[in-house]
Amino acid sequence: MNKRIYTGVAVLAAAVIGTAGIATASNGASQAGSAPEQETIHAPDSSGSRLDDGANLLPQAQITEAQAIRAAQTAASGPLNEVDLEDYQGHLVFNVDVGSHDVKVDASNGDVLAAPVDD
Repeated sequence: MNKRIYTGVAVLAAAVIGTAGIATASNGASQAGSAPEQETIHAPDSSGSRLDDGANLLPQAQITEAQAIRAAQTAASGPLNEVDLEDYQGHLVFNVDVGSHDVKVDASNGDVLAAPVDD
């Protein structure tokens, strides 16, 4: 019986120590002076959506997220990252990150309003 308890405690201690090491390594990578910040790639969620911010505005959009992505990809090329729904110069837009561009697609008609380079 005691052997089982000692084994259980040893396994638990190893797990805790391992988790602490991972947390420390992760925290160290984000400190100033470390490697350059890498862009986070937002994969589609389980519904296939890349929508990150502005999901509450989706009922106001006249086009779908997929239509906005297709329109954005006509204005810029590169990997597709996140999609946001936001206000841009008085228009509700899908802000689609395509390559190095933040493509603004009018959520009412699918027109590309701007495609500035992302800073």
